[in-house]
Amino acid sequence: MIFIFTCSQCETTDIVLREFNENDVLRLNIDKPEDFAWDFHRLGFRIMDKTCGREITDKTFTSFYLRKPIYFKHIDIPKFGCLENWCREETTELFSDFFRECQHRGLVALVCCQNNKYGKLRQLLAAEKYFRVAPWHFFHGELPEELKLGRWVAKSMTATPIGQDKIFFVKEVDPSALDLNYPWFLQKRIDGEEEVTVVYIDGQTYAANAPRDSFDGEDSRKSIFSDSAPWPRCELTPAEERAIKGFMDETGYRFGRFDFIRKDGELYFLELNPNGQWAWLDEKNEHGLVSMVADAIKSEDQAHRLLKKHRPAE
Repeated sequence: MIFIFTCSQCETTDIVLREFNENDVLRLNIDKPEDFAWDFHRLGFRIMDKTCGREITDKTFTSFYLRKPIYFKHIDIPKFGCLENWCREETTELFSDFFRECQHRGLVALVCCQNNKYGKLRQLLAAEKYFRVAPWHFFHGELPEELKLGRWVAKSMTATPIGQDKIFFVKEVDPSALDLNYPWFLQKRIDGEEEVTVVYIDGQTYAANAPRDSFDGEDSRKSIFSDSAPWPRCELTPAEERAIKGFMDETGYRFGRFDFIRKDGELYFLELNPNGQWAWLDEKNEHGLVSMVADAIKSEDQAHRLLKKHRPAE
């Protein structure tokens, strides 16, 4: 049985689950702990969905599929902490450690890294070998000289809300007007013709694009959140396919969604989201993206089942 760790508002999980028999998976929504019961102990574990009575144990578990275990309902944490935040942190740490143990045992489905995690800094450094990368700076306390010329956009390294549930969107800024008491991540603005996103699925790619002038501002996420206009599927060149595979081989990821800007025919690397949302690209599975992801999970889970079957009893 596949254990899916996510949240109740993850539509990508909703969509991919259509490809599975409900008895083959147990979905735990981190934001709905009242719907579940669990017990981890020295001899194994048991997790139950109290709404339907379905359960998964160490005897039936075969794969851990990580989606988006996010608390969309944010809470204000007072100076000395609060009980709700303590409950959230305890639950998150338990299942994060369970994920790490499953990764150690080779039982994670698709969303994992064979090497150490690559954050924004390491991604940009690695990407230089495979793609065009616009100049960038992570800085604090002093304005770098390079930022005094040209046009720059501010980005965020994390998805952490900045207060009142607000998200830090990509935005063009005047570097000289920034408060240097804050940490900043700036990258030179790329005047490209289109955004290209590529879902990499264990050696396969699914690419889609949208013209830059169709976005409200610099951040394509605003358009994705505000309307469901499809991004048409597009083709990559053989050289681009090789570059993407080379980057994934080096970083150790087997799944992820790339964000690029195409300028003068060349791909400029923005980032790889190792577990990004992707179902919005093909919600009805008209082009087979949902099936590609589901089939990869099923194939890996079958390999886990065979390994478990032939593993000597402990």
